[in-house]
Amino acid sequence: MSSNTLKEFNTIIKDSSSVDVLFGFCYPSTYRAGMTGLALHIFYTLLNAREDTSCERYFRFDTLSPTLSVESKRPLRNNHVIGFSLTYEEDIIHLIQMLDSGNVPVRAEDRSGEDSIVIVGGPVVTANPEPFVDFVDAFVVGEGDLVIHEIVDCAKSGNSRKEVLTELAELRGVYVPAIPKSKVERNIIHNLDSLDYPVAQIIPNVVEGSRLEPVFGKSFLLEVTRGCGHSCRFCLIGHVCQPRRTRSLNKLKDLVRIGTENTPVEKVSMVGSSLGDLDALEDLVCWTVSQNLGVSVPSLRADSVTESLLKCLVQGGQRTLTIAPETGSPELRRSVGKGLEDSDIECAVETAAQAGYNSLKLYFITGLPGETDDDIKASVDMIVKLSKTSGMRVTASVNPFIPKAQTRWEREAQPPLDELRRKLKIVEKGVKGRSKVTIESLDPRNARIQAALSVGDRSLGPVIQTAAKYGGYGGWRRAEKETGISFLSVANDAERLQNELPWEFLRK
Repeated sequence: MSSNTLKEFNTIIKDSSSVDVLFGFCYPSTYRAGMTGLALHIFYTLLNAREDTSCERYFRFDTLSPTLSVESKRPLRNNHVIGFSLTYEEDIIHLIQMLDSGNVPVRAEDRSGEDSIVIVGGPVVTANPEPFVDFVDAFVVGEGDLVIHEIVDCAKSGNSRKEVLTELAELRGVYVPAIPKSKVERNIIHNLDSLDYPVAQIIPNVVEGSRLEPVFGKSFLLEVTRGCGHSCRFCLIGHVCQPRRTRSLNKLKDLVRIGTENTPVEKVSMVGSSLGDLDALEDLVCWTVSQNLGVSVPSLRADSVTESLLKCLVQGGQRTLTIAPETGSPELRRSVGKGLEDSDIECAVETAAQAGYNSLKLYFITGLPGETDDDIKASVDMIVKLSKTSGMRVTASVNPFIPKAQTRWEREAQPPLDELRRKLKIVEKGVKGRSKVTIESLDPRNARIQAALSVGDRSLGPVIQTAAKYGGYGGWRRAEKETGISFLSVANDAERLQNELPWEFLRK
């Protein structure tokens, strides 16, 4: 356990003077969110497995300080390499704030030979790193566990900052803006069984329900699959993480056995997109439950749900079925590329109710290209019908369409704010008065920010840096005014999106 105020199991603290490379792994949001993500556990384990490296963690919120490590209070700027995982576009603000408060020059061009190398990876920059080039020395494009050791080797062997960056630029899947290349190839691992996996994962010693408890509770994170084979037109993961890959059933069982021996938990949280596509998912879930372990799975495709699978999940403690229809309109669903019929969704929900589930989580998108008011009303009808027929509590997450770089809808404009608000109100009005139905939605203003950062270019640097000073949506408005950069209109400028795209140098 850590000696900090925050008590944890399985932390690793090394003598900084006995290693060659100090690596600060940063998550630019809450401790809870960061500890829920698998990337943190993977890189923490890989880096600390090296005798020459000490990796310690930093979080923007909910720890003693965003610039003092959780493990030993090591100052952020004392690390040779500072690595960020950028999962959500808006967290770029928190990234800048962490650098600034840690006395690390925010702009890459202002860093001297004594300053840390700042590296950023994650799905956001794998899709489009260009809006963030002012602040980052090197981006990891694709799956970082394929290149992390080479990055550390460069940091260790380089005699100067310039030499390190030159060596990094030669690595596959690493983009150094100061040393541009005509193309950068994305790293994709094809055999998941061959990867080292964290079996002694960090678990916070907090009470159940604490704001420091990971989203899935105290559990062993089991990565079952990577990528997605469905490639819905709007979905980032379905485009930048292809092809879908799975671990073998025997390997997964071995990881559960070893992981629960080394991680003080009684639950396994399975991780992966389109998990239901795994042929052996039912065998894996039911076997895990037979080991007297709780189990949870993320969103399942409705057409992959079976009665026996759901019964095992109920036995393992899961009571909420999560599925993503995206829209209640079968025609629009086919346009999206979802490939689900209403009957698939209705059958899955009926099966869940019979298996003992008591709540249903549904994901919808509004503002999709080609969407009509009738399509929105079809979503309302689906929510109401599923609530009535199942008897379960229904939470419908209805979020605005956000165009993402490198998807098939990367050139589609986002509807104006007023139109997005109007569409959301149709849904809210349609379910009003139904006690068992709750509507959740992302504020269209945040959707506008995310979209601009997703499909923007390097001209956005000044407005991003200015917004980081102020925070909040008002900060973006103020930054737009002060810099004269039309930031909030980027994603709904259809003409602009028809030009050459900033991320076209990235290759699969």
